[in-house]
Amino acid sequence: MFRWLKRNFSTWFIVLQVWVDGFVVLLACVGSFLFYKTQFLADSGASFHRFQLGHWSQYSQLFVVITGVTLICFWGFGLYRWRKSILNVEEYRSILLAVLVSFLGSSTALFLLRGVEDPSSIPNATLYTVLKPIHELVALDTSMEHYSRVLFIFFFFAIFLAVSLERAILFGILSRLFARGWGNVRVAIYGSGPMAMRVEQKLRHFPTLGFRFMGFVGTSGDDADGSPQAHPLLGSKGDLATLVEKHGIQRIFVADPEMEEEDLLELCQEMESVGVEYQVVPRLYHFFNRRFTVDNLDSIPLISQVSEKGRPWAFAMKRLCDVTVSLAALVAGLPVFLFVALLLKRESAGTVFFRQDRVGQNGRQFKIFKFRTMYPDMCDDAPSPGSSSDPRITPLGRFLRKFSLDEFPQLLNVLRGEMSLVGPRPEMPFIVEKYSAADRLRLDAKPGITGLWQVSEARKDPIHENLDYDLYYIEHQSFFLDVVILFLTILAVLKIRTVH
Repeated sequence: MFRWLKRNFSTWFIVLQVWVDGFVVLLACVGSFLFYKTQFLADSGASFHRFQLGHWSQYSQLFVVITGVTLICFWGFGLYRWRKSILNVEEYRSILLAVLVSFLGSSTALFLLRGVEDPSSIPNATLYTVLKPIHELVALDTSMEHYSRVLFIFFFFAIFLAVSLERAILFGILSRLFARGWGNVRVAIYGSGPMAMRVEQKLRHFPTLGFRFMGFVGTSGDDADGSPQAHPLLGSKGDLATLVEKHGIQRIFVADPEMEEEDLLELCQEMESVGVEYQVVPRLYHFFNRRFTVDNLDSIPLISQVSEKGRPWAFAMKRLCDVTVSLAALVAGLPVFLFVALLLKRESAGTVFFRQDRVGQNGRQFKIFKFRTMYPDMCDDAPSPGSSSDPRITPLGRFLRKFSLDEFPQLLNVLRGEMSLVGPRPEMPFIVEKYSAADRLRLDAKPGITGLWQVSEARKDPIHENLDYDLYYIEHQSFFLDVVILFLTILAVLKIRTVH
């Protein structure tokens, strides 16, 4: 039984997730009903109570309908596909969209399933003929007029919050199971160049993704000296069938962007013949982080970038939120602001603020504001401290960094329009000067106080080594994504980070 569970981990976990989702949706509906009844209708009259809220038997039927429709929407939005993500941001977006569609679907289902005793109440005879089998199969005991519309909306708000929390907990459990070897997929990397090293680094840094890296597969001319770390070169393309069976490899990542198209097709055919799954890193993989559409010129596919001209309202809304939140935070935090400034002046000589040149959107330089956390003679353009034990950091600075209070003055940069609350972290000019064309893509967006990189495990590594996070954010930025990142930032700060 134990071996069967480990061997079929992905299957039974998804089945478990469906049951847990259904239970949580049903629990959210029941909880919303009881909360609404006790908190909002406690002082209402009996007649109003009966008309506005209805009977428990009527709502119990409604709960079943909502749960069924919601689970169908979850399936439709891919929430039961086996996907691995470091931050799980896309899952929260899918939950929101699925719940919104579920709201519309449940409203339609209520109309279709309401009890109809008089056929003449449906003006169209053809429509009645279509609906009659549905009513014979299942019909609600009451009509829509007997349900509270406020409570109906409240159901789906509670469902979104409850399912998001449940999925976050399950994601944490799943990550721990992956880290302990449960459900891990044995993988190998085809290639030995920079892209292969990049994929290997991802697998090594994030064991919670559920991949167990076995080693590299190369061409016949490669040797073990070319493989990084302690992972050996398992064999060459010609040994594919043997090494797949020997090492139990289930999937191969093809990370050789310079491979000729004919060689790639031949390799894919060989992997299919030995029964191993494969995924290919595209040649211009940074390009695929950008929004694009696929058109055709007869039989030739063409990739076109989606224009950003249609999103000015989104950027205006983002700016409005930046100004509103930063201004409110500065006013509310003014006493703390002044108290920290006083402590800094008493601790050591020097200015309260640490100002440094940073590169912002479209390559424009600006002065970033932070509370000074290092001794005055050590505040230069050297790389930032990698740990709290760095001798350049003052005792008070160590405390400020521990709780991320040194970032507070950057709200001034947000008000000035140089930064945003969420976005790519701004780099120093001497680092930007070494940017490649792909690296410079991160300058397309306004830099932020926090971002995807800051709330991931990759924050332990330099910013410029984790370009993927910034490119993902730039091409998928939205109000919802910003809210998720801000929420994850609060959680990260509460866990008291020791590394910036």
